[in-house]
Amino acid sequence: MEERVFSLDDIRLFAVDLDGVVYRGNVMLPGASSFISRIRELDMPLIFVTNSTLRPRGYYAAKLKAMGIPVAPQEIITAAYATGRYLMRIFNGASPTVFLLGERGLEEELEDLEPRYLTFQDQEVAQAVVVGLDRKVNYEKLCKAVRDVMEGALFIGVNGDPLWPVEEGFMPGVGVFLAAIETATGVKPFIVGKPNTYMLELAIQLYGCEPSQVLMVGDKLDSDIMMGRRLGAKTALVLSGVTLPGELEKAPPEMEPHVVARDLAHLEELLFHSE
Repeated sequence: MEERVFSLDDIRLFAVDLDGVVYRGNVMLPGASSFISRIRELDMPLIFVTNSTLRPRGYYAAKLKAMGIPVAPQEIITAAYATGRYLMRIFNGASPTVFLLGERGLEEELEDLEPRYLTFQDQEVAQAVVVGLDRKVNYEKLCKAVRDVMEGALFIGVNGDPLWPVEEGFMPGVGVFLAAIETATGVKPFIVGKPNTYMLELAIQLYGCEPSQVLMVGDKLDSDIMMGRRLGAKTALVLSGVTLPGELEKAPPEMEPHVVARDLAHLEELLFHSE
């Protein structure tokens, strides 16, 4: 699968995941700096796309800069930022009432929406229940979320990841909270993040290209690659993250990448040195 099925001339936008692709924790992965520098040298558009809910875009821009990769916050789309854009579209610029399961980073990305937040003690029903990663979730918060969804509030998940990778292993992710609320209410959430295509759609709108002109680079079959495939983008899987080589053999067509590389160093070789 390492033989390319497209030409570099076909690409008008690189969309690159972060964790497991560019870095793992605070350690840059092999070839990341060189790969990104090559894209910059060719003056090709680049956007970073991550399912993160905890931090604002500026945090990731600062983290990448500290690793020697200068990036503007506007070149990063997080699931938290995309959730804010999605709510602005749904409410047509109006300021909705929101009950939020989430932390300060998510609140910062919703600031342009100018929401009025409700607490779990408020009897008023929120217009939207927004669920991100909340490390201080409790029973009262879940009760409020369940009641409001049952009363007709929009039910929105920032992402659907069941696990949150940390340096010590894994912790429960946003998907755990969503599953609890869905089980209680019977209502399925709209999930903004991967593998939904919404974040990639924002990138395409920003750069004015067609889905077929995008190369989505990621390390997860069921999020990065599925998102790209669903939208009709080209996809590249790097094996520097969570996907093991043996999983590729079992991947259904909607998760099958167009090209596979060990890491970004290998992908740079496949894309830029084999013309």
